[in-house]
Amino acid sequence: MRQKIIINERVIDTARNQITYRNQPQVLPPKVIAVLYCLAKRQGQVVSHDEMIDEVWKSVVVSPNSLQRAIAELRKALGDDGKAQAIIKTHSKQGYSLEAEVLWSEQQTEPEIKAHTHAKKDTKPVLFLAIVLFMLSLIGVFYFAKPQSETLEFTQLTSLTASDVQEGAGVFSPDGKYLVFYRHLESCESELWAKDLANEQSMKLTLSGAKFTGFTFSPDGEKLGFLQNRACEHAPIEYDHTVKNCWDLVAINFAEALKSPQTPHVLKACKPTKMYHPQWLTADSFATLDLQSNQLRVALHNINNHQVATLFEDKKLHLYVLRYSPTHQLLAVIGFNKEGGQVLSLLKPSGELVAQNIIDFPASFDGSSRIYPNFDSGSQRLLYGSGKSLFELDFDGNVKPITLPLYQDIYSINFHPHSNVIVGTYGTYDSDLITMPYVDGQVLGESKPSVRSTRREEQGKWSQNTEHLAFISERSGRKQVWLSSGGEPRLLTQFNGAEYPLSVEWRADENKLYVATNQGLYLYDLAGNYKSLLSEQRFVGVYQSNLLTHTLFAYEEEAIVHLSTRNEEGEIENLLKVAIQDAVLLKPHELVYQDSNGQFWHLNQGQVVALALLNQHTHKDGFVERDGRLFGLTKGNMLWRYNLKEHTFQALKQVDNGITSISDISDTQLLFVKRISQKKEIVLIE
Repeated sequence: MRQKIIINERVIDTARNQITYRNQPQVLPPKVIAVLYCLAKRQGQVVSHDEMIDEVWKSVVVSPNSLQRAIAELRKALGDDGKAQAIIKTHSKQGYSLEAEVLWSEQQTEPEIKAHTHAKKDTKPVLFLAIVLFMLSLIGVFYFAKPQSETLEFTQLTSLTASDVQEGAGVFSPDGKYLVFYRHLESCESELWAKDLANEQSMKLTLSGAKFTGFTFSPDGEKLGFLQNRACEHAPIEYDHTVKNCWDLVAINFAEALKSPQTPHVLKACKPTKMYHPQWLTADSFATLDLQSNQLRVALHNINNHQVATLFEDKKLHLYVLRYSPTHQLLAVIGFNKEGGQVLSLLKPSGELVAQNIIDFPASFDGSSRIYPNFDSGSQRLLYGSGKSLFELDFDGNVKPITLPLYQDIYSINFHPHSNVIVGTYGTYDSDLITMPYVDGQVLGESKPSVRSTRREEQGKWSQNTEHLAFISERSGRKQVWLSSGGEPRLLTQFNGAEYPLSVEWRADENKLYVATNQGLYLYDLAGNYKSLLSEQRFVGVYQSNLLTHTLFAYEEEAIVHLSTRNEEGEIENLLKVAIQDAVLLKPHELVYQDSNGQFWHLNQGQVVALALLNQHTHKDGFVERDGRLFGLTKGNMLWRYNLKEHTFQALKQVDNGITSISDISDTQLLFVKRISQKKEIVLIE
């Protein structure tokens, strides 16, 4: 029998993974509750890291950070102070101990447990409460009771839309007769298409190209709504940065578009707010995620009078995905909580909260990665693709992997409305590192390959003497850091489980390499030996630093990105709270960064100034700095140089359209990432 525990006036129900304090229940991930149970059984004793990991995660290989995050969540839930450590105490290099008194109850109900500290109440209110709870449980059963389908098994994969261009975001029409998808043509232009699944005929739906996302059908199936990026109305090389991420909600008459391409009509312009993940609810209303006061909420839009109302918002959650199921009459909203966990909220179309659960990811899955699931109309679950596996997310927040014999990545999963077949975007991405001669400030000659494989290579960085090239690659089947010294590249890191590298940077004057992963910051030597510098944060990346004494990195906390430095003594200084693409540290309190909109800024002694001349152009993500000069690429793939002292901008060379970013620079060469192939197609899985 699972037990209930009382610790610091908190009632812990190990069966429900719930901690209740002052009648306020809080659901925690099962692994977190399991860590508490492990400590409670040995109250007052030091339990080693290895013992807890072996008991809680059993044979699964996980990072020590998983245990550290669980301890942090427990301390917060139990009212503990991470500094005082009155309840859970850290024993350096040994483990943890539970110092608070533990009361056990194997059979008592929660009201009986409370009798430890309260006098016995009259039985009539208790009986009345029991009746009310029974009626509520019946309502819950009535609401959620739908026949559960068996465990999903897929054995066959069929290509639906294979062509010479990229295709993706497949979604079925409500009657299941058509598949809607986009065909990506070039830089910012795509076309909207539909395929008749009965006769294999494909029809172009839109008259002109644009960027499309977020397909949603009206309840009667007559109209197709989606978001359209207006930036494609502007010149593709240099356009106004204020509209480049602006998406209008538009619609077409689906039946008419099947006969001849249509020009979408605007239902709602993106200004004054940005909209994400539209979901058509009724004939004259739809829901979206809307940005309001720098936080996303679920908003209800009326098509006729253009009024907007809030359906759902939670200041404790950073929302990022919205889905709707007409069959279940439920909205699913997913967001991050302040502890970095993910929460699934289920709502009625009226906005009423039906259920809210912390998502319990498998230990091998990175719980900090965003997921984009879609409803299974025949069961209480959603499905999403990540890498070469499918994942099932049930309404209680439990995630279960569904392994498929795939050789390429799959994502954008959608169910057929009347069967258990699904469609997904299936494909692979191949990029190489290439070099280009750069002598006396001039780009001479053409590019040539530096590091090649049939998978993704990125984040290439030369050591100070350019003898070694570090880069991130998926050539071994998963992301790792590799080293090339002129010969065959060799593997440097051995990340496993949910941990993977995000970026690399060489130490300023010696052959040591900083590696930022999603779970930690490390310093590696050339032999693969390493030490952990930071952990327990959700890292964004490590960036170029011209100082031996300071490391520049960014981490995310409560959906806010902190750009920070770490000195040789391990002291952390937060410089800015800003979402960035790239940065370089010039002096202890001076740096240049590119924000999430591609704009460049100069921070010096706390003062932030825009690099106005540079910001007249629109840029690809990423840049490098050398000798007081910045190098980068415009959206139109013009290689440029910017002098920080003289504030002058110079266009150097128009480079190949396949080059996606600049990676590094030396005395004689420029290093780029070049896309070799990007194959995406829609497949049917049954």
